[in-house]
Amino acid sequence: MKGRRKKNGSKASKSSKLEAGQASETAQLDCESAAKPSGEYSVGNPLMRAMFQPVDIASLAIFRIMFGAVLVYEVWRFFENDWIRKYYIVREFYFKYFGFEWVQPWPGDGMYYHFLAVGLFAFCVMTGFLYRIASWLLFFGFTFWFLLDETRYLNHLYFAALLTFLMAIMPAHRSCSFDSWLRPGIRSDTVPAWCLWLLRAQVGLVYFFAGFAKCSED
Repeated sequence: MKGRRKKNGSKASKSSKLEAGQASETAQLDCESAAKPSGEYSVGNPLMRAMFQPVDIASLAIFRIMFGAVLVYEVWRFFENDWIRKYYIVREFYFKYFGFEWVQPWPGDGMYYHFLAVGLFAFCVMTGFLYRIASWLLFFGFTFWFLLDETRYLNHLYFAALLTFLMAIMPAHRSCSFDSWLRPGIRSDTVPAWCLWLLRAQVGLVYFFAGFAKCSED
């Protein structure tokens, strides 16, 4: 009887140890699966891995500063040459883009204040101050200006309007900016690679279609 009890006890002990080992392996597998990137960032999706690969932010920060400076200068030119009054105040008729006939100049001296605001938002983008708010306001303000009159269409203004949107969706303020200085928590030396590739694609498309247009008869 004692021998049987010892055998039964050893079997029970082995069974409990086996169950404990299986439970430990299951918990370890659960932890490993939780630690693995899920869905789009998984090993099976190299495109997403490449898009979100951290890259140096320096070039994006320099682009932000130069882009903001160019727009500040553009606004200054309109004030300096009295183009705001000439093109958007004294005129009585405007040729409109299809679907944007509702876009009209501000009454009175409103366009002076509008250009002043666009210049201020561009300065904030250049310096990286309140960037998230300023970049979106710059996009809407500049696009409103662009859509006012189709006869004032210029390729570089259309290109700038597209860039204001791209800059608004990018974290270009995480380095060399007042925001990163005032809020060290957002400071970063890297950005996702898609930010740079998106800018490169936009610039590349401009040059591609410009070159294509030059190949056709005028």
